[in-house]
Amino acid sequence: MMSDGPVILTTQMSNGLLTAKLFFARISYTDNFVNPFLEKGIFTMRDPASPSDDSLLLTIRGLLPSLNEQEQKVGQYVLDHPAEVVHLAMTDLGRLCLTSDATISRFCRKVGGHGYVDFKIRLAQELASARVATYDVVQTGDTLTDAVHKVIAADMKALADTLQVLDLTALAHTAKVLFAARRVDIYGSGGAAVAALELQYKLMRVGVRSMAHTDGEMQIMSATLLTAEDAVVAFSHSGKSVDVLSALKAAKERGARTIAITNHPASPIAQAAEIGLCTAAQEALAHGYPLGARVAQLALIDALYTCMALARPEVTEASQMRITEVLFRRQG
Repeated sequence: MMSDGPVILTTQMSNGLLTAKLFFARISYTDNFVNPFLEKGIFTMRDPASPSDDSLLLTIRGLLPSLNEQEQKVGQYVLDHPAEVVHLAMTDLGRLCLTSDATISRFCRKVGGHGYVDFKIRLAQELASARVATYDVVQTGDTLTDAVHKVIAADMKALADTLQVLDLTALAHTAKVLFAARRVDIYGSGGAAVAALELQYKLMRVGVRSMAHTDGEMQIMSATLLTAEDAVVAFSHSGKSVDVLSALKAAKERGARTIAITNHPASPIAQAAEIGLCTAAQEALAHGYPLGARVAQLALIDALYTCMALARPEVTEASQMRITEVLFRRQG
């Protein structure tokens, strides 16, 4: 079964322990791991009346760090002034970005266009559908009310944009790999350490042995002990964390399955991994940190956890019951 538009999947486990609603966009149901959910009625699928295409602005944002310096100038100008670019000739855009026509043509091809005219048509269509991927940056002079509204709006936008780019086939593949692993290492440094610890917690609840490592040296040491029976999940918003990349490569050399969760599909960590899952938080900063980055990672973890729990409901329920029983005994 194929679906080119957004799909809504809803489910509720029989004992009420888990109620979930998953929204995914541009899904290809080609994996045997997903089809049984639909056939057995575990997932209910609904196609909206007006399916949407992949967002051009989200694509540009995700690829921006992998472009060269001149192409980045074009990409950043498009992200900052999308409505203006629709009306600009190539020469005018080149003048504003201080780049050549050849650079603009190359940029258009790299983000999936067939040329500048095709690029502007797609951009105009996206703007007309009101899918504008822009965030308000928190500034020093903002009032508390303005700053809070900007932060919450950025979190909401990051969730909506991540929903739009999330690949269900890759998500289902990730679930299979994690279930089959003897042991799962999770690497995340700095801000990504929060996501690494959250995934460890969620994997344990579905009966998967896992360990989060947030120190660079510990990541390397643990990676050298892995085998082909193990798996690694690497978190990095930028996809460029040196420590995480080194540990991921070390795990890969040992034969472990590798999964990357980043915001940029062309980043070094995403390219080094066997499976890539992407968030879509914008690079607008709030005091040096990308707005919406962490909430998007946590939402992706929730989606992965739900996918795994639905795949093995008996195992999940048994695991949760054992956990609850032990915690209850400890309390009294």
